[in-house]
Amino acid sequence: MTWYESLIALIGFSFGTYAITWSIPGAIMSVMVSLGDPQRIDFIDHQLSKDVDKLHRNPMCMISAYISTRLFHYWVKYPFIRKRATTDSIKFKVFMWVNALGMWSWIVLILSLILLKFTGYMA
Repeated sequence: MTWYESLIALIGFSFGTYAITWSIPGAIMSVMVSLGDPQRIDFIDHQLSKDVDKLHRNPMCMISAYISTRLFHYWVKYPFIRKRATTDSIKFKVFMWVNALGMWSWIVLILSLILLKFTGYMA
């Protein structure tokens, strides 16, 4: 095993541990937002969406599957769109960062597994 394979494996293991640990709480938070009070996703939309009015004109936007898909997209994009948020709420920022890290952990885990497969470490 070369040094870069060890580094990729360590990164994959670290992010994979967080991804698996985060999965159950992440699923619960997704269910709470998508099936719970519509004010939750409405608040997140107002904080992170470019055009809230255009988004809410679509009658499908408040269906639970659409809400959870939109929430997952916000979690993936949050590191790049966090400047749009106008709230100073620490609770909102922690909620978004914990979930963004959970989503990105899965992405990094999958990419590290692909890299390890291409380096020949995983046969």
